[in-house]
Amino acid sequence: MRTIRIFQPLPARPARVFQALTDPRELAAWQADAVKGRVARGGTLELEWPRLGVSLALEVEDVVPEHRVVLAHAPARLELTLTNGGLELCHSAPFDDDSAAGTESSWRVALATLATYLGRHTDRARRVHWSIARAGGSPELCHAYFTDPELLSSWFGATDRAIGPVGSSVNITLGTGHRVRGPVIAHTPGRDLALRWRDADDSVLVFRTLPDPTSETKRHVLIGWSRWSELPAADEIGRELDAAAERLGRRLSGLFHA
Repeated sequence: MRTIRIFQPLPARPARVFQALTDPRELAAWQADAVKGRVARGGTLELEWPRLGVSLALEVEDVVPEHRVVLAHAPARLELTLTNGGLELCHSAPFDDDSAAGTESSWRVALATLATYLGRHTDRARRVHWSIARAGGSPELCHAYFTDPELLSSWFGATDRAIGPVGSSVNITLGTGHRVRGPVIAHTPGRDLALRWRDADDSVLVFRTLPDPTSETKRHVLIGWSRWSELPAADEIGRELDAAAERLGRRLSGLFHA
C-alpha cells in the first residue's frame, strides 16, 4: 500500500466545507460529473464521469460532522479531514508508480476546483465540457505540450510565456480571439494543470492525461472545462476546445510514430 497526502487551503469555514464534501449535489459541483447516494455511515456513494466512461462506487466507512469523512473502495481508503483553513486528504491504495503520480495529480486538480467553487461559485450547479483525444507519448511529453510556450502555441493558443507554478499568471489567445487569462491553481510537473479562467466567469480549465486501458503506448489527452454560470460563447468555446484536443492528439501521435 502507498499513501498520498495533500493539504488544500480553502476559503470557507469547516461547516461549509463539510457540506461540500457530503451533499451529492455539491460533490457534483467540484468532484465527479454526476453523484448519487448519500454520505452517511454504512451508505454508498456513486461517482460518475459519463463522458469519460468512468464510474466508481464508494462505501462510507465513517462520518464525523464538520470534521472527517472516510470512504473506501477495497482495498483503497480515502480520508478527508477538515482543519482550520483547509482540508487534509489521505488516500491509501496499492498504487504503482504511474497510478500514484496520476492519482495525486488528479486530486490536486479536484481540490483546486473545490477551492474555486467555495470561493466564487457557492451553491451553483456545475457544467462540465470534456474534450478528449487518443495520443501516443508519455505523460511528461504531454505535459510539455501543456506548458511550453512554443509547443502550446502549436495546438491550443498563442502565448509568449511558459505555464508556471501555482499562483503564476497565464495569458493565452485562442484562434477565435477568446483570451484565457488567470492564475494557475494546480500544477503537477510532468502531469496535469488547472487554470482559473477569469475571462469566462472564473471557470476552471484543466489539461490532463489518462492511461488508455487498451494500449501500453497510448494515452488520452483531455481538456476539461468546468463552469458555474451561463456564458453566451459557451458552445463556441466548447467546439474550439474539441478542435484543440484533436490537434494535440494528432500531433503527439505523429511524433510518437515518426
